Amino acid sequence: MNKKLMAGAVLGVVALGGWLSLRPRAQTPPDPTPSVAVATTALRLGSWPRDVEAEGSVVAGAAARQILLPAAGIVGRVTVTQGAAVARGQVLAEIAPDPQAAADLRKAQNAVAAAQAGLAHTQALLAQHLATNADLAAAGQTLGDARAQLLALTETGAGTGYALKAPVAGVITTLSATQGADLPAGTALFTLAAAGGGQAQLGVPLAEAGGIAPGAPASVTLLDDDRALAATVSARAAALDAQTGLVDVLLALPAPAPIGEGVRARIQAGTLTGYGVPRDAVQTDEAGDYIFEQGRDGLAHRVNVTVLGPSGGELVLKPGFAVTGPLITTGAYQLSDGMAVRAAP
Repeated sequence: MNKKLMAGAVLGVVALGGWLSLRPRAQTPPDPTPSVAVATTALRLGSWPRDVEAEGSVVAGAAARQILLPAAGIVGRVTVTQGAAVARGQVLAEIAPDPQAAADLRKAQNAVAAAQAGLAHTQALLAQHLATNADLAAAGQTLGDARAQLLALTETGAGTGYALKAPVAGVITTLSATQGADLPAGTALFTLAAAGGGQAQLGVPLAEAGGIAPGAPASVTLLDDDRALAATVSARAAALDAQTGLVDVLLALPAPAPIGEGVRARIQAGTLTGYGVPRDAVQTDEAGDYIFEQGRDGLAHRVNVTVLGPSGGELVLKPGFAVTGPLITTGAYQLSDGMAVRAAP
């Protein structure tokens, strides 16, 4: 009896295995075709402001002036440092008299005294008919010349100590005064940039500088504090800088900025005619610049383009390429030619 039950169980297991191997199997659904979520826009043909981007730094500009030694002297105490802000009339340095200038001053003073005595003597002689009117005129001329020489020395401070003061409010950009130095008249001791007269100096490649003209608007970002300023082109050099090989462009700043601070600027230089597209729509590889259009087949198609230049937050593309579908913007960096795309939520 046990043998029959065992045989029956074995046959049941075999039958079950055969049924399982022969029954229809459920079909696994195919993987969906991968796609990229993108945003699109229509191409816009028109004229756009041409922007030139460049970097440079804040300089003193045309408002800077040199503070010269009006008379020979010895530099005493220097009261300011380079980079210091000064007020109008503030003392920059104390100047002691130069020995030779002091001697010249005494000589001029003695010459005036001698000429005055000579004129008085001639007047007395004339009263006694011992001198002529011509003698009196000559004595008067000698006194006038002596007084003029003395006045020239005293007006410049020659032979006396004096304080060298700031003619206007501003910033000391250079300082060459050394305490104890015995210097001749006309020596430059300081360079003073007038307050509010700063400029930004930029270096622009020759190929991009052609459309930049005085008066053109520009935007400047101060790199140290990320402050943005609206500026205006004040000058553009006519020749390349011998050291940088670039064209120097000066921008007038509307507000004071530290001399030497780095800047990044965008200058409007004429117009560009073409298709204005968002910057993220344009990709670049070893073959050049390209965009993607969304075809009716739901695929991204590569289109090679030529970028004319930037305009604000967009790039301007040269006309002449063929596009029938909308331009892919957001998500374009993820695409390759022929990839499936879908609208971003």
